[in-house]
Amino acid sequence: MMQEPLVSISLVAFNAENFIKDAVEGCLMQKIDFPYEIIIHDDASTDKTPDIIREYAKKYPEKIIPVIQLENQFSKGIDVIAKNIIPRARGKYIAFVEADDYWIDPLKLQKQVNLLESTSDLSMCFTATKVIYPNTTRKDYIKRRYKRDQRCQAKDIILMGGRFLDMISVVVRKDIFEDLPDWYYITHIWDITVPLLALTKGEIFYLNDVSAVYRSNVPGSWTNKNVRSFDKRLNNIQKSQKVLENFDDSTNYKYHQLISKRINNGSVGLLLLLDKQDEMYTNRYASLPINKKIEYEFFKVFGSYRLWERYRQILRLFRGY
Repeated sequence: MMQEPLVSISLVAFNAENFIKDAVEGCLMQKIDFPYEIIIHDDASTDKTPDIIREYAKKYPEKIIPVIQLENQFSKGIDVIAKNIIPRARGKYIAFVEADDYWIDPLKLQKQVNLLESTSDLSMCFTATKVIYPNTTRKDYIKRRYKRDQRCQAKDIILMGGRFLDMISVVVRKDIFEDLPDWYYITHIWDITVPLLALTKGEIFYLNDVSAVYRSNVPGSWTNKNVRSFDKRLNNIQKSQKVLENFDDSTNYKYHQLISKRINNGSVGLLLLLDKQDEMYTNRYASLPINKKIEYEFFKVFGSYRLWERYRQILRLFRGY
């Protein structure tokens, strides 16, 4: 019988036979003074990932809970964390691992849990990460949100969106998943929805320690499948904006100016991907402030979403969003 855990680790895997061992070993190497459990959810992998998970569960039955799906839950529109992992989790806190990524700091959980346990108004803690690019010549780098440990501003959380943090570094209070709002299920992009959810339940804290490695654009990953398809990119922008609109309403427009700014930034890209005959095109264009209309018209001349996207990347280097 497992001891009652303080932390439940959510480890989500799909066709990750080349990476799953790194992910699990990063969890097992943690040096902590509290019990924890690792819930490993395999989403009907077609490679050897389920076999590797079963081997670990057999070796560490007191720590590892395997959840091996026979049918892919993601393709059915099911949020595997909210629907399959959280109901099984017994911990007060949830830590997140996707099988492509892994922890490198053996004190990661101890430091984050110490902070959350001693600071009652915090709902989330995350850290710096090392971003690597497998099978490319692109250089690795350290992703630091700030220059020191500090509480995060709502402005950064909202305007940076999915670029604000890497989920591999996150620990949250489990109770943020109680009474989930409808907007949470609009998209399964957890680095967008989970920080917004945490923001409704408390404050978010950043630790400037590098605790984990994030593998960028791994073949077969969500990012790899979505960044190269304009249709999927369009769908993701639409869903992300719908999340923000519903979040705005559910928080009684507490962050309305920030959300409007974020939506307007994204709407330029949305318009560049839409056909002018689309009803959404007319509505989005009409709602844009004049400076964003000028931005759209400029890049429309070149007919290039990619050029606009590069422009946005350059802007983020200077202002972060």
